[in-house]
Amino acid sequence: MSPDGFGALLAAYSGTLVMAVCLPFVLSFLLDGIIQVFRNNGLKLFLGALGMSLLVALVGYLLWLYGSTNTTLASSTLESMWTMAQMLLTFSTGLALIAFVSRTARLLWKSRRAAA
Repeated sequence: MSPDGFGALLAAYSGTLVMAVCLPFVLSFLLDGIIQVFRNNGLKLFLGALGMSLLVALVGYLLWLYGSTNTTLASSTLESMWTMAQMLLTFSTGLALIAFVSRTARLLWKSRRAAA
């Protein structure tokens, strides 16, 4: 494999990892921002999480696009990358939702204790 082909493969896998693992966790903070907006705590967290979500999605997509459009990658490599992304997305989405629920429950617990 040529150095250019290895770089493309590395970029494609990196983009896949960013979009399948990092993006769900960043999006869970977007949900936190929505909760904060509903609680009338301002838009600061929401806008920050929205910006980070767009940045992470853009970086992941551009890495994946650069790597996957390189002609040195075989179609079987792209298929295995897709399979890996689906498996990682399944687990990371579940973990991100658990983290969101945990943060929300902790926030509710603190506000209830402060009110009492």
